[in-house]
Parts: sequence; structure tokens; C-alpha cells
Amino acid sequence: MTAANDKSPSNFVAWLSNSAAMKFVRETQSELRKVTWPTREEATRLTVVVIVLAVSASVILFAADALFAWSLLELQTLTTPQ
Repeated sequence: MTAANDKSPSNFVAWLSNSAAMKFVRETQSELRKVTWPTREEATRLTVVVIVLAVSASVILFAADALFAWSLLELQTLTTPQ
């Protein structure tokens, strides 16, 4: 029996441990160990900052859209024949 035809569990484990998928998993675990995770307070503070910025951007975009819509409506009423 050749090594290519050998389907024993030990060869499967050896193949799996040398596969690209396992290499990816090992490298991912290694990188995740290097991460400096934020504290709960830091994560809460940053979340609040993101929410405030998102609401601010929404208000600014709404105001710009409303101003643009109003100006187009005014322009349309000025150019419409009476």
C-alpha cells in the first residue's frame, strides 16, 4: 500500500495540521494575541463618540437636503409662467 492510498487517521491529522487552512488559523490566533483590546470604559466612550458623530452628520445632511429641496422648489415657482 502506498502512502497516497493510506487513509489512516494519523495521516489525515498530519495532512490537516500542514494544510493552508490550519496555517491560516494558527497565524490568525497569533495575530489576535498581539491585539491590545480596549477596556470597557474606552469602548463605551468610543461608542458614544461614533453615535454623536453619526447623529451630527445626519442632521447636517438633512439640513443640506432640505435647503436644496426648498431652493429647487423656489426656483421652480419663479420660473413657472403665471
